[in-house]
Amino acid sequence: MSSCSLSSGLRSLITNTTSLTLDDSQNSYDIVIQFHSAEDLPKMDVIGYADPYFIAKIDDQISFTSTILSNTATPKWDNEKWIVRNIPLNAKLTVTIYDKDDEKILDDYIGEFEILNLINYHAPPKGHKIIGPLKYHSGYFHLSIHSMKSSEQTKDLPPYTFDGPCRYSRHDSFAVGRLTMLNADCVYSTWKINLRRISAFFKPHEQQHWNRKYKAAQAIFGHSPISVASRNAIKLAHKVLYGQTLKHNENGQLTNINDLWKLVFSDPTTQHIKPCIYTYVIDDNTWRFSETDVQFFADLASKHALLANGSEYVRYAGEFHARPKYGWDKCDDEWELVFDNGSGTYAPNSDLLINLKELFLFNFPELNIVTYDYNDPRLKESVTELKRAIEKYKNSTTTVQQLVLNYSSHSV
Repeated sequence: MSSCSLSSGLRSLITNTTSLTLDDSQNSYDIVIQFHSAEDLPKMDVIGYADPYFIAKIDDQISFTSTILSNTATPKWDNEKWIVRNIPLNAKLTVTIYDKDDEKILDDYIGEFEILNLINYHAPPKGHKIIGPLKYHSGYFHLSIHSMKSSEQTKDLPPYTFDGPCRYSRHDSFAVGRLTMLNADCVYSTWKINLRRISAFFKPHEQQHWNRKYKAAQAIFGHSPISVASRNAIKLAHKVLYGQTLKHNENGQLTNINDLWKLVFSDPTTQHIKPCIYTYVIDDNTWRFSETDVQFFADLASKHALLANGSEYVRYAGEFHARPKYGWDKCDDEWELVFDNGSGTYAPNSDLLINLKELFLFNFPELNIVTYDYNDPRLKESVTELKRAIEKYKNSTTTVQQLVLNYSSHSV
């Protein structure tokens, strides 16, 4: 897609969101929050200190979850930044700190604090006092906030629009890995990536509701006791597959297309790009996906309702796979991602595939993207070639390092 068509598409999308913006008589603001550190956190474990992380929320409209830091009373999150567009003057920030415990269903509550004036923020000299259970003092938290009036380029975005940075997390499940047997290491991985401005490309009135004509979806989202039990089971399974843990999580920031290929689509062990099919959903702020397979449990673990945490709607959903841009006999050349709308649970509108493409091009400029309706014969052909390649190239020596070097040479 040319930069001209992408720009025109963005202008059209942003223009159509004006009905969702804040009242014209009320100023809106863009905000950048840098989370720094905490100190004097209470001892939460019998041996060692706390394993802290925090969840920040603005007006309960948008949230940010930090990485977990192990065994410390003085955690430092200097690389954790949060950019949000179009918040009101009276927006409130709430930060809640938890102690992670992999052995428990619920993490221990350490404490929280609030900031009522984000726009004219002044940091307390000692930091924000963390108020714990029974109003006990549970340490101090340090952050910085930079705010500005929304610009001409951002003021028409929907309220509380997430605008970066793109952060990813990969969660490895060995229990599920032993059941799926997708690799020799018996590891089943799920990914979550925060994408910028999803609400500008997929507007609220375009949310994809669960498919009322699909029997499997009816069984999940119906009103019977069995449906309620199914949704509860799905949410519990989602927590197992996507919940942060101390030992089996990887987190980082994606700053360019090379990071996406190297940090996300490489096999952690071999550093090869793994030919496979992924199931994905896009919700209000994240892109979630996991590997799918013909084996029953792998397919079950990656079903769209499970990825969406039992939500009745998503912004978009389907399957995707990576392939060499110029054919499977040229694996050392450029690669591309092939997306479709193949989800029986949500049956996404194929007319929005162009929105999907522009969303990814906005977040990862120069990424090669191809989109197909799930009924397109070209998709079937691509998947057939992929399945052949899975066998033929399972011992390929093409590495992500070679791909990045090759891509860089093509970009010069």
